[in-house]
Amino acid sequence: MNKKRNYLLSAVLVLAMVAGCKKTPPVTAYLSPRVSFATDTYTPVLGRNLLVLTQFNADKSSYLLNFELQNLRRANGAPAPELTALVTVKDWIERYTGLETSLAEIEAKRQQVQKPYFTIRPGSGDLVFAAASSAVIHGKPDTDSLYLFDINVSNNTGASKLFANQKLIPYKEIPYEPFEYNKETRKPLTENFQTYPPGNTTSITVPKQVRLTTATNLYYTTDSILQPYMAAVYFRKTGNGSSLTFRFLNQDSLPINPAKFSNTRWTELVHGFNMQMTSSYVKYDAAYPIPLTPITTKYASGGLAKILFEYPRRGFGNTLRNGVFGLNFSIYEPGDWEIVFHFKKNLKFEND
Repeated sequence: MNKKRNYLLSAVLVLAMVAGCKKTPPVTAYLSPRVSFATDTYTPVLGRNLLVLTQFNADKSSYLLNFELQNLRRANGAPAPELTALVTVKDWIERYTGLETSLAEIEAKRQQVQKPYFTIRPGSGDLVFAAASSAVIHGKPDTDSLYLFDINVSNNTGASKLFANQKLIPYKEIPYEPFEYNKETRKPLTENFQTYPPGNTTSITVPKQVRLTTATNLYYTTDSILQPYMAAVYFRKTGNGSSLTFRFLNQDSLPINPAKFSNTRWTELVHGFNMQMTSSYVKYDAAYPIPLTPITTKYASGGLAKILFEYPRRGFGNTLRNGVFGLNFSIYEPGDWEIVFHFKKNLKFEND
């Protein structure tokens, strides 16, 4: 009886082992007919390196999928070789942290490479744009700024889906933000112009649209009411180096000594180096673009540099308070740039 039982148990074990050795059928690659992108229109700004997340919906398709750009053309059907022309850009080869202590350290983390203006990440479908110029790529508001292209999505079985007639509408360079011109037309957002600086033999005409984005406890010698819009901000490029300068003007367009803003954390204002302070400006060596990347640092967040200028002042009851004003901004075009804060009424400092 025991021999029979042992024989049965052995047979069961053998059957179980045989069943366990069966090969799992291979998973068949699947491409859903309902795969989709979030949009069919893309509007990058020229002069910037840009990654556009296309938010591809795979609808339970199995990966790996391959994404390919096809039939790049102008709106009239003519080929558009400029979209794949090589552009010289700076690529990060080491991670930027915001803790770098010199321009040399920053530049050692970047290298110049050549890339096509327009490519697609083959495994994700995200679009990559290099910092091309409007001298090469047609950009809005030019009337011929519309391009068309197709995206082919496929898998390794040969299944594919074509997304035809995707639209690419580049915009001409916007060298800095906030920008005082309409993005669509490049006409000024205001008709209120002023010559900066008035009476200067090298003056330029600029619109007065860009204003402070931060203003707290600002009091003026002729008006004790908080008026955060009593200043204009000008951006101007003065050379082809790599610097950033801040200037301050009073209501008569005369320089305000930066030393009056004595509560400002000058060494933490921007990610710049070799600060020079004179009686009329503060200047830093700075790498471009500003900010260098979208990561959050003590100098920037949300893709914008954030600067604050602070100074002591006497308020009501002769109490000492902290006046603050600042700006959230970005500059994309390399060079020697100045940001000028022009107050329409004179600020009231502690010793005034």
